[in-house]
Amino acid sequence: MLSRTSLLPTLLGRAMRRHGWGMLGAVLFLNVMHWMRHSTLDWRDARDSLFLLLIYLGLVMLLEYKRLRDAEEASAAAEDGR
Repeated sequence: MLSRTSLLPTLLGRAMRRHGWGMLGAVLFLNVMHWMRHSTLDWRDARDSLFLLLIYLGLVMLLEYKRLRDAEEASAAAEDGR
């Protein structure tokens, strides 16, 4: 069973290592596209970028949780098979 005390920092660290540059690239790409279309960036765009980062972070943390859980189940199955 995954430890609840170390689960959140573990998931956050793994998510940032695997997807950190992708998150920044997505936000940068969307802001550049917005700037090219409207020739301006304002506080609302910064707020939208922050929401995008939080949504993306939540999704990749769910993916990392699934990976950890699958790895744990595979190791438990391997131990049962011995």
